[in-house]
Order: sequence, then C-alpha cells, then structure tokens
Amino acid sequence: MDLRALLRSVALPLHPAPLLLVGIFALLLRFAIQAGPVGIPVFAIVGSWFLKYGFMLLDHAAQGRPGAPVLSVEAANPFGEVRPLAWGALIVVFYAASGLLGELLGAAVASALRLLALAALPAIVAAHTITGSWPESLNPRTVFETTRRLGVGYLLIGCTTAACGWLGHTIVLGGGHLSVLARIALLMLLWLELFALLGAVIHQRRFQLGFEPEHSTERTEHRRIAQLERERDRFIDQVFAEYRSGALQDAWSTVERRAAASPDPSAEYGWIYQRTASWPNARLASRIAGELLTRLLAANRNAEALQLIRSHLLADPAFRPARATELLRLAELARDGGDRPLARALLSDFEQRFPGDSSTLRARRMAEQLAR
Repeated sequence: MDLRALLRSVALPLHPAPLLLVGIFALLLRFAIQAGPVGIPVFAIVGSWFLKYGFMLLDHAAQGRPGAPVLSVEAANPFGEVRPLAWGALIVVFYAASGLLGELLGAAVASALRLLALAALPAIVAAHTITGSWPESLNPRTVFETTRRLGVGYLLIGCTTAACGWLGHTIVLGGGHLSVLARIALLMLLWLELFALLGAVIHQRRFQLGFEPEHSTERTEHRRIAQLERERDRFIDQVFAEYRSGALQDAWSTVERRAAASPDPSAEYGWIYQRTASWPNARLASRIAGELLTRLLAANRNAEALQLIRSHLLADPAFRPARATELLRLAELARDGGDRPLARALLSDFEQRFPGDSSTLRARRMAEQLAR
C-alpha cells in the first residue's frame, strides 16, 4: 500500500473545512446538551448532518478526490443521503434481534454475534460503497470477499477502530480535565478519521476490489495519454496537409521545430516516424528516420537503431544514413549481431554514395568479408 497516499487521505479530517464543521457542530451539540429536552431536535438534526458528512468523507477518500468535501445545503437535505439513517436502523434492529436470540440461547451467543457483526461492519460498509447495493452489501459471501480483498488494509482498519474506540472511551470517561466542548470535538474527529481511513483503504485496494474510482493515478495517466494523442493527431494532420500539397520541405521544417522544442527530441522523432512510415511517398519518413538514426547512434541505443534501419529498408530499399560513419557503424552492428544480409545491403552501394570517402577502403574490406 502507498503509505504516503494513505496518510494524505487520513489527514482529510484535519483540513480547514472539516475542522470548521467539527467546531460548529460541537458548539451546537454542546448547546443541545445544555438545553435538555428542548435541545433534542437540535441534537437530532446536527447529529444527522454529522453522520452524513462522515459518509461524504468516506466516498471522497474512496473516489480519490482532491481536497476535502464541503457539506453543502443539498448534502444536508434529510431526504438526500439515507445511509446514516439506514445503517443506524439496521444496527438497532440487529442489536435487538441478537438480544432476543441471546435470551433463548444465552448471553454468550448474543455477545459473540455482536462482536462478529462489529468486526464485519467495515467490510459491509465498504461493500455498499463499492456496489451501491444494500442486498449485495449484506450478502455474507460479498462481505467475506470484500474482507479478503482488503487484505492487510482490513487489519489496519480493525486496529484503528480499536484504537479510536479506546481513545473515545478514555476521552469520554477519563477526560475530566477537558471541557465538554473539547470532548465532543475530539470524538467527532475520531469518528471522521475512521471514515477517512476506510475510504483510503478502499481506494488503495481498488484493483483487488474491482473498484474504479473517479480519481486515480491510472485514470490520470489515461487522460494524459488521451489528451496527448489528440494533440498529436492535430499535429500529424498539419504535417500531412503540407506533405500532400508537395511542400515536403515545409513538412520537414514543421517536424524539426517540434522535435527541437521537445525535452526528448528522439522520442518526438520516434512517434512521428511511426505515424509517417506508412505514407505512400517515403521521402519524409526517410528524412525523419535519418535524423532519428543519428540520435540513436549518438546515444548508443544500437538495438533500436538496427530495428529502425531494418523496418525502414522494407519501405524504402534505397534508404541509407546520411553519413558514411553512421552507415559503417550500422553495418558493423548488423554483422556483429549476426544479420549479415542487412550488413551487405547497407554496404552494397557505399562507394557510389560516398565517393572518395576516407572510409571507402574499410567499407570495401568489410563487404569482401561478408561476401565469403
């Protein structure tokens, strides 16, 4: 798991928006507690808003969204997010049902069922977050599979839940030196940390869970590549228009300017060559291939250079590197690599292409060796 990304998600409740929300809600809940029966409606409303925000934080972390969520007026709508009420009702029903079963089979049975349900609760919530289906999230097989696929993340959730539970118990019962307002705020922060952690683990284990979040490194990379391909398509359209009109020098100048402006000219020439290699007239592709060969050989990327010359000779058998030294080096690389036919083809017209060159004797001797 990516520890840094996990820590960023866990730190979500400490962003300004959640901290401000916790501060305001803590004040309102403190007022509701002091007001007695009159404060019950305030307590219920603020409590529902806070639980809604907890699920918003869970979704936010699971989807990998940037920043921290803000509780909008629409999100605070009691008829909008029903998960807090539904989960609360479900827990109450289960608690009552397990109590009735405990009266029949013994208190130990009720306690065991409640502990098992408590341990499975994060997986149940995670399954519902992923599938959006209540029946599926309550399916024991789905819960088991979710627990298994969360892997070590589920152990982390369990340990954190136990730690937060212990801290919450300590704050409420043993935090006598803290004000009621501070206790409420700390308990709310612990609760939000649990939701943020569960969402972060879901996001981290998205591949194992088969979950596709809105934001992820692979989606970001996919969007980047898609945008790059669209931009390249526009560029190739421009080059093709110049090439088709017969302005070959203009097309070459356009390619040359783009490569010169790139931090990696070889990569630019490489993909442009791949796009232009299949065009009917091989002149532009041959010029690009020649420039690319020069750069590959200068960078000692010999295998790529040999692959390029092999493939381009199929499209343009008359193609040769522009410099005698480059041609000789490619011939030597082909010979040493066991591709004697390629080496012979490269040297077949060396003297005609480079008359009087100082390397003529060397090329002639190599050609004689290859002919044996």
